[in-house]
Amino acid sequence: MKASQKNKSLLLASLTIFVLLTVSVLPFFIATKVNAGTFTSAKLTISDSRATQTSVTYDFSQIWTANTSIKQVDILICNAASGACVAPTGFSSGSPTLGSDNLTGTGRTTTAPTANAFRVVVTTPATQTGTPLTLSFTGATNPTATNTTYFARVTTYSDTGSTVIDTATVAFATLTTTSIAVSASVDPTFTFAVAGVTSGGTVNSATTNITTTATTIPYATLSTGAPKIGAHDLTVTTNATNGYTVTVKATATPPLVDASNNIDEFTGTNASPTVWSAPAGTSSSVNTGFFGYTTNDATLGTGTATRFTSAGGNKWSGTTTSPLEVAFSSTSVAAGDTVRVGWEAEVNASQPTGSYTGTVVLVATPTY
Repeated sequence: MKASQKNKSLLLASLTIFVLLTVSVLPFFIATKVNAGTFTSAKLTISDSRATQTSVTYDFSQIWTANTSIKQVDILICNAASGACVAPTGFSSGSPTLGSDNLTGTGRTTTAPTANAFRVVVTTPATQTGTPLTLSFTGATNPTATNTTYFARVTTYSDTGSTVIDTATVAFATLTTTSIAVSASVDPTFTFAVAGVTSGGTVNSATTNITTTATTIPYATLSTGAPKIGAHDLTVTTNATNGYTVTVKATATPPLVDASNNIDEFTGTNASPTVWSAPAGTSSSVNTGFFGYTTNDATLGTGTATRFTSAGGNKWSGTTTSPLEVAFSSTSVAAGDTVRVGWEAEVNASQPTGSYTGTVVLVATPTY
């Protein structure tokens, strides 16, 4: 191969990041109930917090402590946590699809009494106690207002809408379609912010050689055999009793593309990250370029807690389209907790010239 080919370089456009934020709160209001206090550790996680986004999944979860069977569950999406429920502009529960649930009993009927409501009726309910109660609805449309907090009011009944068992209110926020440098807060408190890191910093003993912004990873020109590393600082502040989790995913696989060419995800995985190795592929766009991430969090909540930071050098994982853990705390971090994640890219001489782009998504979820 000619020397000019061996030394060829390619230009990478900025890699845009969206921060997706979900929040959860303890029961906020109390209605007349058969069994008070049956909900604990209530939370709502949405799959995408961008305003006006369609096909969003709303996952409700709470610990159920009553020896009571649930006949009906009503969920209202409102602008406020209490008082009259005003439907958020643009929100729609669609034709509700109950993707999954663990309600005890047989038979399910899922309806939308109003455009801002979900309702599930169990045909033949059975006793449900001491169980994490989960309901996952697919196909919702987020409200149109950006950087705004909304509330889901959950009510359970022992019959079809007359006898209340318990109620809870959980919150979620919509952000802009492009912004990463945002924070959202509710009462209880929760903020999530991302900051760029300058060249010459470190992440897991690796040295950064590019400067990131809060919304981009600007690799600029990648040259054969010259890996580039950037980083971001993720800061979570919350008084959530059970801490928080931050996950990362790519919106596509491979993560970086230019027309029919691509830079592949690194070969290490989140469950088993490995020391970085240079791409060794010889066929165009087949392991001729790698993109991956690392984290300096040594107390992760799933798998081996120190898998990215253990002896043998910094460890890296390729991105997937599933959200995987990069930061975790099991306790409240009211004073703020900052974790640094790193992003590495490298190509070899067989990588086609082009302008490669992609998107990674960060999701932060506190648990009360």
